[in-house]
Amino acid sequence: MDYTKITTFGALKTSGYKPKTIKEELRQNLITKISKGENVFTGVHGYEDTVIPELERAILSKHNINFLGLRGQAKTRLARLMVNLLDEYIPVLQGSRSMMTRLILYRATGRNY
Repeated sequence: MDYTKITTFGALKTSGYKPKTIKEELRQNLITKISKGENVFTGVHGYEDTVIPELERAILSKHNINFLGLRGQAKTRLARLMVNLLDEYIPVLQGSRSMMTRLILYRATGRNY
């Protein structure tokens, strides 16, 4: 489905779109990439048999992930490469406030929006 052509809420509902949590999205997209034989974490060398399989298992299990280690151990690179596992588009209703906007307004005023 080409979500870029959906312009109304009704069209979004009829398209069968179902919202997913970030963990579900990461998991589903990782399964797709693994089944296609794609390397998800390209450019990370030396961790193919240790860190990367553990990271993949953590994503598949929907665990929280916290990268710990000394400088130069590819923590930032792995985190940035995980973004490639997110969907390219998420629907946003025009005129609605995003969660970030609501959080900023709540912190500024103390009221829920």
